Amino acid sequence: MDGETFLKDLKIEEYFSIGFELAKNYYWVILGNTLLTLLVSVIISFTIIGVLFIPALIAGLIKFLLSTVRGEKVGIMDSWKFGFQNGMWWKSLLLVFIVTIGVITGFILLVIPGIYLATAWILGIYLLVDRGMLPTDALGKSRELVHELGFWKVFGVYALTNIAIQIMSIIPVVNFFVILVLPFMSTIYLAIYENTIKDHSSHPTEDGVRQ
Repeated sequence: MDGETFLKDLKIEEYFSIGFELAKNYYWVILGNTLLTLLVSVIISFTIIGVLFIPALIAGLIKFLLSTVRGEKVGIMDSWKFGFQNGMWWKSLLLVFIVTIGVITGFILLVIPGIYLATAWILGIYLLVDRGMLPTDALGKSRELVHELGFWKVFGVYALTNIAIQIMSIIPVVNFFVILVLPFMSTIYLAIYENTIKDHSSHPTEDGVRQ
């Protein structure tokens, strides 16, 4: 990807506005397939073997989300299959393992390292799925891109979205509606990732419209 990135100097609020616009355009299909993926993940999580398949389902969901916001027609079943093809299963599993161990260890070590890694590695899964990079390469490239985009901007998006979810989760009645904001959470992060892609046909502008 070196030399192939096209990074716009977007503000934190612009990532939110682009994400909201994308979610508005594809809200129901994203919500439905996200909930379906979560349901399947919960069901298979009751067995140890099943837990090992969850990263592949996540990779499939990411594939679906990327294809959807780029105007490509793809079914969730085909996306799930993607998660188990061409080594994506073990790659996604290894990436999730590295991120989980790294972030947890970072939080144990005075919290700040954990926050840093959670932010720096935020694009890893997208690079793994979209660019077919190896897990360690994807995480390394994610860190590089996050710093190019502006670490504190990406952290701001990450922090605000998580704070919003936490607040909604602890408020009675309102916590039910956390499910309804899942498409917005997904597309906000997609807006960050798409800002790293030099593909004008699939790159969302500040108005949320792909060029």
